[in-house]
Amino acid sequence: MFKLFVTSLFMLLFASTALAKPKDVYPVSCVDLWAAVKDSLENQSNYGILSMNDVAQSAAFTVVGNLTAYTDRIALTPRDGGCAMKATFLQIGPDNSDWRQFQHRLARSLQKLQAAKPKSAAIVTGQQ
Repeated sequence: MFKLFVTSLFMLLFASTALAKPKDVYPVSCVDLWAAVKDSLENQSNYGILSMNDVAQSAAFTVVGNLTAYTDRIALTPRDGGCAMKATFLQIGPDNSDWRQFQHRLARSLQKLQAAKPKSAAIVTGQQ
């Protein structure tokens, strides 16, 4: 009886993390993160944009190349000096490659946009 209880408990713990929706908090402003999301989604060879709302900072899109076109969603909300991104990817199966690929593309876009940002005059000249 105890083995059944422990086994059930472990299965429940692992299942809850597997079924959780991806939600990340980034240490940048939502304006910067939204620019990176838009940059990632505007690549027409990867994503087909269904709707994009700049005011609400949310988007609905499909992943190009999937056999079944699921509508995936992204929404940003400010949180604790950063920005929380809630992503809903409806890919079926244990491999969540669509979410992982989007994260990698978003990280590259965010790095590219952060590198292109002009540095403040105090940092450039070495003064404080």
